[in-house]
Amino acid sequence: MGIVVHLVILLVLVFPTDSSARRASFTPEQRAQLSRIQIIRVSALALTEKGFVSPERILRVVQRRFEELGFQVVTDGTQPHDVEFHVICEERKHEQRVARYGGDNELAHTPDRLWHGPACQLSYLLDGKDLSWHKEVHPSMDQYSPILREAQATDSGAAVFEQLTLELEQFDFPVMLLSEWGQTHRLVSVLTNPETSQTRHLIILDLLRQFPDPEALPYLLREVEQGKAPEQAIAAISGLGLPVVPHLQHLFESQDRVVSIRAAAAKGLGRILRAEGDLEVMRILLDYLNNATSKIRSSSDIEFPVLTEVVWGVGSIHHRPTVAIISNLQDRLWLIYDNSPEMKKLRDVVSVVHKYQDFNQL
Repeated sequence: MGIVVHLVILLVLVFPTDSSARRASFTPEQRAQLSRIQIIRVSALALTEKGFVSPERILRVVQRRFEELGFQVVTDGTQPHDVEFHVICEERKHEQRVARYGGDNELAHTPDRLWHGPACQLSYLLDGKDLSWHKEVHPSMDQYSPILREAQATDSGAAVFEQLTLELEQFDFPVMLLSEWGQTHRLVSVLTNPETSQTRHLIILDLLRQFPDPEALPYLLREVEQGKAPEQAIAAISGLGLPVVPHLQHLFESQDRVVSIRAAAAKGLGRILRAEGDLEVMRILLDYLNNATSKIRSSSDIEFPVLTEVVWGVGSIHHRPTVAIISNLQDRLWLIYDNSPEMKKLRDVVSVVHKYQDFNQL
């Protein structure tokens, strides 16, 4: 049972699910259409418990946020447009949409089956077809907050829609759609804009990690050098697979780099190793592991973040030469008196990998 529990931990932590498979569900024609989207037709509905109200403010917010990224927005369905974007806001959610395909049901901001309070549901149609991109926004203010209770005393619908409109101001659905539509040129334009907020900056880097595109590589390498969010940029770089191994190897092996950068590069190499099973990547990580293990005499000899990521990387692939090294590393770690969080994490990782290697030899 202990082995099974550790293997479950290994699968959850070492094999994260990326959403890049979603794009694979598009036909080549759809991908081409999405990449060329310029004119967006926006429609909105606002429904309170007493009936429909004007969605004008919601429309203005959505229109402004799309136009900030260079899109043209129309609200008249008879005007030419490339895609339809729909916003349905309700004081109490009735309709529940769940994607039938695309693999993104487990991602953040997808419709919540259990939520029946105030919500805005966002979706789009391409040539009248729903491509199962559904996001849901809830008001962040607690329904029992004094501010909301006071507003609800006069008009509960107005209070709810005030909060939902504020959420639409903050929720970054426009950059999510840039990634969804494969418009990387717009994404990197926002990424490199000095006026882009740190929050949006990190969202874009995470989207580039989930949806890798070689077009973004020069900009991601620049992000690492400029030091704005280097670890997130390295994670995005690793999504590009084998072609970026030399870049990650350089970052990993450069002793003049800070430990966090080298650890992020090791994590990226481990991700590629799991995806590709490449022997050269295994050699890079195994050389470090072998050398680092042989030098361990005390905690001062250990680069904890780097070694931890290397162990995760090599331990996720059954490779017979690693078995003895991991066993040796485990023995050395327990001979050192160190109860620091860094040592505890490293020991836990080594223990999980050691059990995984033993299990594969049964």
